[in-house]
Order: sequence, then C-alpha cells, then structure tokens
Amino acid sequence: MGHKPQVNVLVVGQDAALNLLEQALGNLGWQKNSVPDVPWAMKYLRDHLDTQLVILAPTLAPALQMELCRATKEDQRTHFTMVVALHPAGSVTGRAEMWESQVDDYINMAAPAWELEARLARVLRFKRATDSLEDSSALMLALAAIIEGKDHYTCGHVERVETYALETGRRVDLEPEALETLKLGAILHDIGKIGVPDQILNKPGKLTDEEMAVMRQHPVIGYDILKPLRTFRAVLPITRWHHERPNGRGYPDGLQSPEIPLLARITAVADVFDALSTDRPYRPALPLEKCQAIMLEEGTVGNLDMDLVRVLLKLMGSAVGTLTPVQTLS
Repeated sequence: MGHKPQVNVLVVGQDAALNLLEQALGNLGWQKNSVPDVPWAMKYLRDHLDTQLVILAPTLAPALQMELCRATKEDQRTHFTMVVALHPAGSVTGRAEMWESQVDDYINMAAPAWELEARLARVLRFKRATDSLEDSSALMLALAAIIEGKDHYTCGHVERVETYALETGRRVDLEPEALETLKLGAILHDIGKIGVPDQILNKPGKLTDEEMAVMRQHPVIGYDILKPLRTFRAVLPITRWHHERPNGRGYPDGLQSPEIPLLARITAVADVFDALSTDRPYRPALPLEKCQAIMLEEGTVGNLDMDLVRVLLKLMGSAVGTLTPVQTLS
C-alpha cells in the first residue's frame, strides 16, 4: 500500500451536515483543522502557510465565502492555497459570483460521497501541478541570477533592463498582463548565456568571428530552455528575438519589422541602452550624452525601433539635455 502524502486542510464554519465531508477527508487520509468563522480563518492561514486546501462550509453566507476566497487568492503568501466552497443542497443562486471570487471548486452538498471525494482529490492534483509550475519559475529566475553572476561586468544588468523596459512599456500604454510578461521576459532574456563559455562572456577585447557565432546562439539556447515550460510560453518571443533588428540585420532569425513583437523590441532598446551606459569587458561605460547620440543613430539606420528609442530617451530626461540615472526610475 502506497504512502499517502500529508495534506493540511482547513474547514471554515460549523455544520451538522458535514459528516459526508468528514468521511471524504478520512478516506483521503488528509489532516483536518477547523475554525468557526472568517476572521479566525484569516488568522489561521497567516499562521499556517503550509495549509494546502480551505473548505468553506455551506452554513457560511455566500458573501463571507467570497470574502475569504478573495482574501486568500489576493494575498501573495496564500495565493496558491486551493479554496473549495460547499453550498446547500438545492441552492442555485450566487454561483457566478463564487466563480468570480476565484474559488477552485463549488460543490453541492447533495453530491454523493464518491463525487465529493473525487472532486477534492482533483483540486489537490491541480494544486500540485501549480506548485510544480511555481517551482519551475523559481528555478528559472535563480538560473538567470547565476548567469548574471558569471560576468561581473554586467552585474545589475537584468534589474536595469527590467526597469528601462517596464517604464517604456508603461509609456506606450501596455496592458497589465503585457507588462507582467515584459517584466519576466526582461529578467530571462539572457538565460541562454548559460551555454556560452566564460572566456567568451568575459573576454576583454573584440570577439573573433567564431566566438561571436557562439555568443549569437544564446537567444536560441534560452528559447530551447524555456520552451518546454508552459509558464514561460508568453516570454519566448522576448528570449529568442531581443537581438532581432527592424532592418533585418539582427539574429538569430533575421526578422524585420513588423515581424518582431513589440515586447521584444522594447527589450532590445532597453538592452542596448544598458550595454552602452555600463562598463563592459571591452570598454568602459560611455557618457550618457554619447549613449543618446548612438541610440538615435541606431534608430535612424533601423537597428532599433526609433519610436521606442525616443520614448526611452525622453523617459531618461534627454528632452532637456540631461539623462537621468536608472536609480531614479524605480
């Protein structure tokens, strides 16, 4: 007989008709804890962050069920805690509102014992899948930090590119979801450099043609690392195409405008500005006025999206002749 993993469940509310639930939890081998109402539940969840499932008793008013569900899902500490609401047999009102509160399942107490047990088990399976995705995200972000640490010249590069890209995205009125994708893509845009040898990354001079060919593989390597992970599907265009250029002279695929997605073009502008304005193995940081001139030239010849160049330079204060350090943008 296989070992059943420990599952911590919080039942909120009291009800004499919960015998069916008790039986289901017992059959599943899950550990049950109970609190009488919403304030106690919120305190319990703050004190027991390992709680995996919250079950809302049918005696709780629908408004209280929705209140606790929203509070649980909107708190970053308990965002991935699953919430199941039980409603009385024959009740058909308030279903839409419950689903809008982000409840993970809404079960009628008239359901037979086998169905209740099966649906609770399904919710837990989804919880484990979600945790797996969260772990993958944490792993990729840690890997991005490790890669940046390989090159002391680019320390802070990821944070700066993220800042430049997000501020540019806000000024071109990106939707919140697109801004979140841009943020994650900026963090992960160079993850493929894990496949580039340190002697190339840190070479204190111009790269040979062979070395440049290796360096130019990092967008494809990053793309291949992230492609199997559904969590990162939206950032794949940024990872693969942040070195593409509107005039078609970029890599790895030689795309031209408008083939290059907007988020990749924003990341490219942020990436180039940071490369110019910080120390590199092959040269010191350029004066900010020089960075401005080069960025405008790159936009003129089609190596960067000129509209986005203007947005970033205006953001940095170039309209009045002084570029602002990144620290003031955060």
